[in-house]
Amino acid sequence: MKKFLFLAFLPFVVLSASGCFINMAATTKINDDGSGFRITTYTADGATEKEEVLKNYVLPPGGEWRLNQYVKDSPPQHIYEAKQVFTDLNKLVPDYFRSGTKPGDVSSNKFSLKINKGILFTTYEYEETYKDCTDSGRIKKLCDSWYGHAMDTASTEVARAFPKAVKKEKARELLEAVYRPYFDYIAAELTRAGRQAFNEKNTQFKAKMEGFEKKCSAEEFSAIFADYIISADKAAGKEAVWEKLMAVHASIDKQLSDYSTAMNGANYDDAFGVYGLPVFMGYSFDVSVVMPGRVFEAEAGKIVSNSAKWEFKNDDFILKEFTLRAKSRKLNPAGIGAAAVVLAVILLAMYKKERKNK
Repeated sequence: MKKFLFLAFLPFVVLSASGCFINMAATTKINDDGSGFRITTYTADGATEKEEVLKNYVLPPGGEWRLNQYVKDSPPQHIYEAKQVFTDLNKLVPDYFRSGTKPGDVSSNKFSLKINKGILFTTYEYEETYKDCTDSGRIKKLCDSWYGHAMDTASTEVARAFPKAVKKEKARELLEAVYRPYFDYIAAELTRAGRQAFNEKNTQFKAKMEGFEKKCSAEEFSAIFADYIISADKAAGKEAVWEKLMAVHASIDKQLSDYSTAMNGANYDDAFGVYGLPVFMGYSFDVSVVMPGRVFEAEAGKIVSNSAKWEFKNDDFILKEFTLRAKSRKLNPAGIGAAAVVLAVILLAMYKKERKNK
């Protein structure tokens, strides 16, 4: 079952190693009264990526496409840019909105702005949250479905090839003993870390994948059954059994290949949320906000004077929410003036009182 491994998992590795093909960049400018504008840019590194954006994303309104063909050693970049003006950021239409395969399933972002007016300062609290539409249950369901189909196919083919020696239930039992520990580990890592499981630094995962690959080879697969079949059927010759098992492996290989091909993008898009299709693509996001006054706090971001900046990938919000937070503070001239007047009046009254006492 060589393709057991490659068809189920290798496409994720290949795609994850291919680089970032779509980037979303957004800059929000907030005025003193909470109004402002947001400029959103989607950059697709090629026509295929542009098609993916058009098919799977709901782009912010009012934008237009342009073509940049002047990046050396790179395909033409298709760039969509839109500007949204708002009076209330809390009502701004999301500009990251990836549709899932089911109604209501979307990976998206939302905005929040709180303005706390004080006598001396006005404090602004900005939040932008990115949320994945999937969960670990969906990923596990897809993996279990694939694994279950592979086990059923393999055990059926072995029992059919050796009806005197092996029952389907026994064939499945022997297969489970070999493959289940590998599958459980790999599936758990996928639900925990997504495409980051394939990071070169994850040596344990890499070793497990290599072990799984070896166990899925025709030779290792045949070895699982050869001795059992020969002991159960004394008339079976070792060489004949081995040759038939190799042929069985090839048949299973072909069936799993056809099954994997039949699994369309909807299967992956539903299970892997923000990754969608291509599966496990680490798309990048560059988000910044320019706020009134000086930014004094930016969770998970970088502060530059009156702005906060974030660089992240969809890895950061697979199976969860990822929130960008920034706070700024601006002096209130009217409040400071009023406070100064009050202070002056108090000091003057104290001065007069002191002179009167003398």
